[in-house]
Amino acid sequence: MFPSAQELNKHIITIQHSLDGFSYATYNIDNQQFTDLKLVSEPDISLKEAIAEIEIENNCDIKNFKKIIVVFNNNRNTFVPAAVFQNENKDKYLDILGLTNENSVSCTDFIKNADANNVFLISKEEHEILENLSENIEYHHAASVLVASLVDDNIERVNDTRIYLNIKSQKFEMTVIKGCNLLFDNTFCFKTKEDFLYFLLFSIDQLHLDAGATPVYFLGMIEEKSKLVELTSRYVRDIRFVRRDNEINLAPELEETPFYYHYVLYKSLKCEL
Repeated sequence: MFPSAQELNKHIITIQHSLDGFSYATYNIDNQQFTDLKLVSEPDISLKEAIAEIEIENNCDIKNFKKIIVVFNNNRNTFVPAAVFQNENKDKYLDILGLTNENSVSCTDFIKNADANNVFLISKEEHEILENLSENIEYHHAASVLVASLVDDNIERVNDTRIYLNIKSQKFEMTVIKGCNLLFDNTFCFKTKEDFLYFLLFSIDQLHLDAGATPVYFLGMIEEKSKLVELTSRYVRDIRFVRRDNEINLAPELEETPFYYHYVLYKSLKCEL
């Protein structure tokens, strides 16, 4: 249930914004529980429009939340090892990839547990909105949240390598973690399930992993009995789905939806960035 206007100062709101739409969740600080979550499929909606839609639907002023977390889910990012990262040259990392333009602003997340920086772009309009929205606001890239959370989940499995596939609309992010080490993170666009399988198996081969022994975890917007999972199971022996850990406390009505659907949204509040 979305908090009342009088209770907003006891809650945190997390908003995930992407080209496909946006999602948001509210978190009660007192009882440490996620109380509401909603996914809105509305292609090309701007961050400004998304915030306005949240306020209108829930008859609230988002500035009254105790804290606001915004997560940008786009493909305009790259990871740079901390040992070679230079903040004064952060624009150049994305410029080399042809991602920058005159309307973009470069931002950086430091993922401490992976000892890496994620450099990402947002628009000048989005940056202005964030700067003027509230003093109690923080913003990150979705890949930063994903990597930081997965490393934290695996930090005691020093010798274990795991593959994570975060499924989105006609694309997926593949992240490979070994203990507290980030081995690989990339996003692939695909049109058919055969395209998906090709990118997955090619990456496994290039990373010299064993498809018969390395577990593959699915998360994101995918059903456990989907055709993608069925096809993957023909070539990958150990397939699993990310499960909720004990740190995530959900209101009873939220438990009806698989946790892994909204892994990044939930973890954006819990991970250390």
